[in-house]
Amino acid sequence: MEIRNQKLTGIEKLAILMNVLGKETSIEFMKEMKDSDLRSVLKVMGSMKKAPMTLINEVLTEFLEKLSEKDVMIFEENFTDPEMILKGLGEKRAHQIFGSMKNVNLLERKGMTVLETVDTKKLAEFLQNEHPQTIALVVVHMETEKQIKTLKSLPEAIRAEVVIRMANLVYVEPQKIAELDDFLKVELLGKNKGGGSQFGGVAAVADLINNLDQKTMNSIMSRMEDNDPELSDEIKLYMFSFADIIKIDVRGVQTILREIDNSKLTLALKSSTDELKEKIMSAMSERAAAMLKDDLEAMSPQKVSEVEKAQKEIVAVIQRLEKEGKLVISAGEDSELV
Repeated sequence: MEIRNQKLTGIEKLAILMNVLGKETSIEFMKEMKDSDLRSVLKVMGSMKKAPMTLINEVLTEFLEKLSEKDVMIFEENFTDPEMILKGLGEKRAHQIFGSMKNVNLLERKGMTVLETVDTKKLAEFLQNEHPQTIALVVVHMETEKQIKTLKSLPEAIRAEVVIRMANLVYVEPQKIAELDDFLKVELLGKNKGGGSQFGGVAAVADLINNLDQKTMNSIMSRMEDNDPELSDEIKLYMFSFADIIKIDVRGVQTILREIDNSKLTLALKSSTDELKEKIMSAMSERAAAMLKDDLEAMSPQKVSEVEKAQKEIVAVIQRLEKEGKLVISAGEDSELV
């Protein structure tokens, strides 16, 4: 559905905010939410296709105003100072987000640049004792992979707060620029989208859930099945897990095996069912299957996180093959080659 200008519920506003933030930061939101709220917001996100940019601006603006009221340590009295806004956001994004706010007269000034980090580990150590607002300013301008590593390195108690502030940066204090100058050099980019902002609907939610760890993913899907079976089934159509390889025919599995190395396959199969292992081996030569079996038996205990990582990497290969037209994955049926 398309969300139009109307009186939104709190859950609908949160769904819009999470869609705007993207899957990586939304995951941090989900970890902090109550089960009942999580079910509700996922249901809305699953049915949401797009929303007018004006409505998105209103949601972000309201969120910003509420934060500034609750925590006076976040924003100074002059948080709507035009120069600060333009320095923090850049001209395009400042006009996009604050164009509809009263008492905010944006001046024609240039944006701000700071140094880009070259060492994620060193940066993460530096940020440990920094104010969440400073951390947000740094993280929001990183590449996705570095964002994930940095957020994971932060104390769990402040992760959600940092993510929230990432969506609501208005200005950066001059002294903070000096502190970060040795670590960062990024350019603040603005995005000016006209019309509506396209979300992914069910597909986006499925992609988000696919990126969660297995325990969290299972918990969410179990609750969704109880709360909204129809939506749960629809989401599953867009999801593909390592265990779903059991549904792929022998030729399809052979295609997949040609794209991955044996060490990664062995690690990924460490926690798999005997049925899945047999399915994989049935697509191999007798000798290769025997070697895989020996490797699995000789393998020492592995971290669950490492096994899941290997499984996700193989799933990524399968999804790539599907996009390239080399494999067709049909829900509930064996996959077939084309």
